[in-house]
Amino acid sequence: MASMWKKLPQNLKVLLGSMILANIGGRVFRPFMPLYILALGGDIAQVGVFFTVDTVLAAIMRPFGGWISDSIGRLQAVGIGTLFGLTGFIGYALSPTWEWLMVATIAIAVGRAMVGPSFRAFTAESAPEGQVAQTFGLVNGIFSVVDIIGPALGGWIVLQYGLHSIFWVGVGFFAMASALRVAIARRQPYHWEQVQVSQLQTSVKGLWAGLVGGGLLTWIFLDDSLFDFGNQLHYNLQTILLDTNGYSEDQIGLLFSLLAVVYTLTSFIASRLADRFNAVAVLFLGDIIQGLALIFLISGEGLFLFPVYFILTGIGSGIAEPAFDKILVRAAPKEQLGLTFGLFRSVSSFLSMPAPYIGSLLWEKYSPETPFLFGSVFIFIGLGVLWFILRPIYDKVMVTTSS
Repeated sequence: MASMWKKLPQNLKVLLGSMILANIGGRVFRPFMPLYILALGGDIAQVGVFFTVDTVLAAIMRPFGGWISDSIGRLQAVGIGTLFGLTGFIGYALSPTWEWLMVATIAIAVGRAMVGPSFRAFTAESAPEGQVAQTFGLVNGIFSVVDIIGPALGGWIVLQYGLHSIFWVGVGFFAMASALRVAIARRQPYHWEQVQVSQLQTSVKGLWAGLVGGGLLTWIFLDDSLFDFGNQLHYNLQTILLDTNGYSEDQIGLLFSLLAVVYTLTSFIASRLADRFNAVAVLFLGDIIQGLALIFLISGEGLFLFPVYFILTGIGSGIAEPAFDKILVRAAPKEQLGLTFGLFRSVSSFLSMPAPYIGSLLWEKYSPETPFLFGSVFIFIGLGVLWFILRPIYDKVMVTTSS
């Protein structure tokens, strides 16, 4: 991994550093956002509404962010997006009610839409030949330090200074990240003349044709949509489930940090698998571990279930994510990586849009375990798509490319 790190350009290293600072700021409060909504007067259903709105905003904004990134440049788009993100972070800290959190989320959604696709596309473009999965594994692994530090730090701050204080800590981290991003972006030329609506329309039509054309992009999209829908059913309810089972805020933070440690160690090792072996098979292995983790969580009783669940989830995601990134880069047009990452996630988000709210209704109408059960069902349906449809298509693409 040290030799791989040396191969990466300096701008990617600085950008990665800024991403770590910004996302430590986000992870400090993100696991506790459901509790914050409840503290500001919301209920369980309104937690679902908040995260549904968050999903909708992300889905709308991402294609435009990816398009701007493809047009004016990766680092330039990051520089602009970070200003929106900082505004949103300050808005979270100042919100008097849970409804105002949704207003601040608009600014954050614009920022994420410009920064996220740009960072992923810049990482793909910076990867040495034949080492895309290893590059994503290294970058994702280093980046995951945010999930080690952020939740644990957030839990400690909540206990010491109260729930509201974590948002100002988040603002501080994001402000430091903003300074780094603006510093590297201001040295780059901004190609505003390339921002043309006609080009966006043409690119979106081409990518949409790829999404519905029955090829590699279609089936990786369908699998990701199934996984994302299942994940969104329960993801934002994890903190509340832990809280109702007697975990304190600092213990909740430590569990999320445990997941990140396991993910980091796994991704460093497993990223080599996707470059060396069939990436679809590696993705299948990672996803099945995550599905089994959910089954394990709801199948028994006792506080020990939660640490084991987080460990299994960390292993599964650490195996799956570098493989997924490699498949998507293989399926995407090289000149439209930013738009592809943005549009791909947006369409997937649109399909999973109702999931957070549905998950909260399943919790209230049936039981707290029900959203987790249905989450595993969607993962296992996706596994069928992966193995029986996507794998033969990917094999054919790889044979064609190598010949």
